Amino acid sequence: MYRIVIGLENKMAVVRNTKAQEAVLELLQRSKKTLTADDIINTIDVSVNKTTIYRMLDRFVAAGKVHFVTDTAGKAHYALCTSSCLQSHSLHNHLHFQCKICNQVECLPVKLEVPELENYEVHDMQFLSVGICFKCKQV
Repeated sequence: MYRIVIGLENKMAVVRNTKAQEAVLELLQRSKKTLTADDIINTIDVSVNKTTIYRMLDRFVAAGKVHFVTDTAGKAHYALCTSSCLQSHSLHNHLHFQCKICNQVECLPVKLEVPELENYEVHDMQFLSVGICFKCKQV
């Protein structure tokens, strides 16, 4: 099955729906936390190399299906987009939380107001709070 996708810079591309793409989207849909590319590779039943996973995730981000946040170590964590993602898709007005103990990163249902910055062109904005999550705090 093929479909036309309009990505960054309004360039059209023909993209083939593959079992790997379907498996990644299904995994992101089922997941209650963000996932790294390594998490995805280690979980899906389809054999795919890491480069292909990153390309797939980049296409999903460009298409507005997925967003990511970078953790304190510089690693990208991906999540399926919900209604809290803004139209521009580079500005996610919800909070992300990284636990200092278990290193899990999750999207929190806390909507943040993104200010308009006069005379500035904002290309990306990420909100990451770091601390101890509820589960680790109880241990």
